[in-house]
Amino acid sequence: MRVLMMTHNMAGLGGSFMRAHSLAKSLVMLGTHVTLIASRRFPGRHWIEEEIDGVRVFQMADLFPERVRHGGLSPLDLVGRIKHADGPYDIIHGFDHRPSVSIPALLMRQRRQIPYVADWADLWGKGGIAEQSDSVIRRLLGCADHYWERFVHAHADAVTAVTRNLASRAEQLGIPVKRIRLIQVGANGDVITPLSKTDMRIKHGLPEDAPIAVHSGFAPYDARLLADTFAVLAKRNPRVILLLTGSRSRYLHELAEAAGFSDRVRHLGIVPYSRLGEILACGDVMLLPFSNRSINAARYPNRVGDYLAAGRPIATNRTGDLGEMVRSEGVGIVSEAEPEAFAAAIDQLLAHEESQHQMGLRARTLAETRLSWSALAKHLDEFYRDLLGERGV
Repeated sequence: MRVLMMTHNMAGLGGSFMRAHSLAKSLVMLGTHVTLIASRRFPGRHWIEEEIDGVRVFQMADLFPERVRHGGLSPLDLVGRIKHADGPYDIIHGFDHRPSVSIPALLMRQRRQIPYVADWADLWGKGGIAEQSDSVIRRLLGCADHYWERFVHAHADAVTAVTRNLASRAEQLGIPVKRIRLIQVGANGDVITPLSKTDMRIKHGLPEDAPIAVHSGFAPYDARLLADTFAVLAKRNPRVILLLTGSRSRYLHELAEAAGFSDRVRHLGIVPYSRLGEILACGDVMLLPFSNRSINAARYPNRVGDYLAAGRPIATNRTGDLGEMVRSEGVGIVSEAEPEAFAAAIDQLLAHEESQHQMGLRARTLAETRLSWSALAKHLDEFYRDLLGERGV
């Protein structure tokens, strides 16, 4: 079986690329040939082909700015993909709906009569990403996303959804239940492994005996909840440190400065994925603020898999599939998405080392079994074969 995957994110960067590549490399281990087209990481006049973990990864020639490339909006990238997509594939799997993914996929489906599977991992339109910015241009783009997101998933042959919320939305668009498959966020347990907390703190110059909460990620949706929660936590626990990787929150740093605890906020910036496990290992608790709103009910952050793989407990809120998973699997604590309640729950967990240890063990077990990318890829492989079987392939 030959599968063409496409993502709108730049190669090596972004949740859509990480999701697609993680599934792709696990499919390769099952004997499937996978080609992945990603947006170009750096501008260039020639296309690039490389092999990453057994997956053929292509980047089309593209001279547009990073924001255009990474957003799946580049016409140069689109033209290159349309030319390449007319290859000997059995299935095309597009990750999200942006033009650089969906237009070549829909054209290929029409020309070659092969199944188009649309992955749905974020709510982009009304109630989702479209409403997270005050920019007029982004609001207009959000209106286009709202229409095109629904159109693409309604016209795909099948849908893979990251949450039950998005699976339900696909069903409401008319996709038969048998052609909708829940493929959650997985864990790269081979890249991120449990490491010695003491050794990693020494390596990164952190105090060995301080309680440390870690937050990793780029999505800014709950930056204010994170900041307000830590402000409360810092008052409750004068020794706690917040260790951050990824995006920098201006609000958090201004709040910490004004409240006098900026020395307890350590921001390491963007950390290479191969070294992320070292940073996670420094923490006692992994933070994932997740307020109760439609954008969160629909999504399932990739960092969940990283936290599980690191073998550390997760502190989050009672929202969507994420909150249910943490609660039911016993891999952390959940609370109301309100700073006082969230801080109190985190502080209580920080005070119980045995609970941290047991939750961390369960988290790692989950990362190695049901929520490993290899386990999820087996479900995806079965889904592909069912679709091909319907067509007599």
